[in-house]
Amino acid sequence: MSEIPGIYLARAEDELLDVKALLETQRYTAAVSRSYYAMFHAAQALLISKGIETYTHSGVSIQFHKTFIKSGTFSIEMGKSFTRILDRRIKSDYEIGFKATKEEAESSYKDAMNFIGQVKIYLEKK
Repeated sequence: MSEIPGIYLARAEDELLDVKALLETQRYTAAVSRSYYAMFHAAQALLISKGIETYTHSGVSIQFHKTFIKSGTFSIEMGKSFTRILDRRIKSDYEIGFKATKEEAESSYKDAMNFIGQVKIYLEKK
């Protein structure tokens, strides 16, 4: 794995540590948001490994789906997972009355761990 994607992947893993701490303190809405950012940084690592630089949320989502999901590199479920957590993150960050449940937060964490695990395997092969 080259240096720059590795930096993004390390950031993604740091976000996962934050999510774990947030779950332990029952801060479920924040845990959902940080789960998304873990996936976002991992997706950036993937894109940069292909020479694609984009930094907006929509840009990363579009390019991730175009480059890695539509090509069959990763499963459709992985793409759906990214979109699902993005939607939860938007609610978590922008809908003042939104309160994530324990189940949503734990599901988001699990999705983020799986996502990052698959990204690590892919990048280690490069």
